[in-house]
Amino acid sequence: MKKRQLLALLPMMLALGLPVSAEQKAPGDTPARVANDTQAANDLANKLQGMDTVSASFTQSTIDKHGRPKVEKGDMQLKRPNQFRWNITAPFSQEIVVRDGKLWMLDPDFKQVVIKKQDDQSGPTAVQLLSGNASVFLKGYSVIRMNYGPEEVFTLKPLRSEDLFEKLEINFSEGEISAITILDTLGGKRRIDFTGVTLNQPVNNELFQPDIKKLENDGFDIIDESNL
Repeated sequence: MKKRQLLALLPMMLALGLPVSAEQKAPGDTPARVANDTQAANDLANKLQGMDTVSASFTQSTIDKHGRPKVEKGDMQLKRPNQFRWNITAPFSQEIVVRDGKLWMLDPDFKQVVIKKQDDQSGPTAVQLLSGNASVFLKGYSVIRMNYGPEEVFTLKPLRSEDLFEKLEINFSEGEISAITILDTLGGKRRIDFTGVTLNQPVNNELFQPDIKKLENDGFDIIDESNL
């Protein structure tokens, strides 16, 4: 995969829980002990599990460990269980689809599709959080909740030292998901703001089914790493 592709995908690869080359924490490192609000965790799980389908536009703002900013825009759809589409439209085009334990990364600029295995047990992931079993996922985190008027913010901190994230925040505005903020162990920060959120309305299954034969006919290279 070309350098530009990897750099463009890195924030989403981390958010999806895909492996990236990075210095790992020492085995003896442990996360700081933080209080856990069981009721907050249960309420968050219920909120997430109640989102059977979601369609929204997003703006993802990323700041790397050197303070360099980047902004991406696009749209996303999810459908439980475990179907997820992340479509970047600016400043470049790229589509990421998760379904049936596989992840497709479509890059129209390079006419390339990379297919990977999506490990449901991998570290904290936006996909697992939003479209997987939220109750099971949250068992690996301490959860606290803060209310700011109509804004409700849940903060998740990992209980495992090997997690890729230091902290993850989920914002709900008037009961509707509005943002996710992720602080990773590499010193990076990204915030995903959602607008035009539509909940529990029909979503076309074809959005989660990349047409590989059509892509091949259109000249895309198909790189299948899902069995490695």
